[in-house]
Amino acid sequence: MIAWNDLARRLAALASRSPVDSILSVTLALPAMPAGCIPGDAPWWHWQRPDVGLRLTAIGDALKIESAGPGRFAALGAGMNGLRAAWRHDAAAGNCPPPLAFAGFAFAPSGGAPLPNAVLAVPSLLLREEGGRCWATFSCAAAAAADAPRRFRRLWESLAIPAPAADPPRLARRPAPLEDQAFLARSRAALAAIGRGAAEKLVLTRSVAYTTDRAFAPWPVLDALAAANPTCAVWAVGRGDGIFLGASPELLLEMRGGTVAADALAGTAWGTGENGAAPHCLPLGSDKNRREHDLVTDAVAAALAPLCAEVSVPEAPEILQLSNLQHLRRRIAGSCRPGVGAFDLLARLHPTPAVGGSPTAAAREWLAAHGDRRGAWYTGGIGWADAAGAADFAVALRCGFMAGSEIALYAGAGFVSGSDPLQEFAETEAKLAPMLAALEAAAAGGRAAARTMTGT
Repeated sequence: MIAWNDLARRLAALASRSPVDSILSVTLALPAMPAGCIPGDAPWWHWQRPDVGLRLTAIGDALKIESAGPGRFAALGAGMNGLRAAWRHDAAAGNCPPPLAFAGFAFAPSGGAPLPNAVLAVPSLLLREEGGRCWATFSCAAAAAADAPRRFRRLWESLAIPAPAADPPRLARRPAPLEDQAFLARSRAALAAIGRGAAEKLVLTRSVAYTTDRAFAPWPVLDALAAANPTCAVWAVGRGDGIFLGASPELLLEMRGGTVAADALAGTAWGTGENGAAPHCLPLGSDKNRREHDLVTDAVAAALAPLCAEVSVPEAPEILQLSNLQHLRRRIAGSCRPGVGAFDLLARLHPTPAVGGSPTAAAREWLAAHGDRRGAWYTGGIGWADAAGAADFAVALRCGFMAGSEIALYAGAGFVSGSDPLQEFAETEAKLAPMLAALEAAAAGGRAAARTMTGT
């Protein structure tokens, strides 16, 4: 599928006319995406928007920048600006998209383990499918160009087609009554803090543990997430034997040309019980849901305003219908000022009151003091930025971390004046459902494939 001699020739020609500190990328057209794309031991990323037909799988690190602390977005932004200035691209495929870097970050300026707190990575191999066309982009530092074709070929040949497991994994929830009671206790403490004016909104996190008798393969889970959540960003990042993955309905930032967009997503309903609502579920248009949504809308618009020439806020929210949930959403748009990049905007947007609380500093301080723990990049962000200035980031929601036979799923709920702890607990259960359904679908699909192979 890959003309290796042609790739080596193009890369050598690109290196001969590029500064030694450049990043070099060569893009080749593919007749189809490689089946499976299991990347072996290399670090990898995945990004998919099923409703627009975009699928990205990135393998290996041609360049990686890690950061942490209050200046982490500035560090990643400076790294991305340096990359763009030094990026040299041979678009051998013709009329192909520019190369890109993936990035992700934790909710707070510290934490995120076992992932780095914040990271920007140019993949060695990027597989892209969009609009019915497919490409492979190979990237390396100019100083490593001489040996890169051999490494590219070895990386390509490490891709494996996943075989159905003879005995697919079985999933069991680990009972955690003490953790559940602790969440309810934190809920009451949060409402007390809101009642005395220490914060206007606080978002609390739950982590629910599952065990399996063997590790889940990532691709059946990702395929199940994409099938059930076609309007969401489906994503994953793999490091070692750990995989952080999910399907997020919340756009943190989209940049195309000089236009930016970000979601104000808050206010939740679910189920089909009496009057269209599940037990412990407030109607979507309730006062509590509207107040929670308006807090996020105001914060997102205020965050964009200093970096945009104009900001457009829809007059009323729309209803975002997902597989098992409904949310109130406003998609806020702006015209970016010259020189403003994706990480400048992310530094102002994150965290919105949808994932942290309001006011931001007071909410962060309260959450840290009350033991609110967020695994990996839950409620942080994940996405990509390309060499031409486009970017796409989602809030890391509806997600989990898989490592061997251990799986942690994450969910949260926002508390404002008038919130009911039992209702918010039920909301977290509803938010856990998409990841749990994907795991169960992947296991059921594996069992069906195993039956087909054995004739039973």
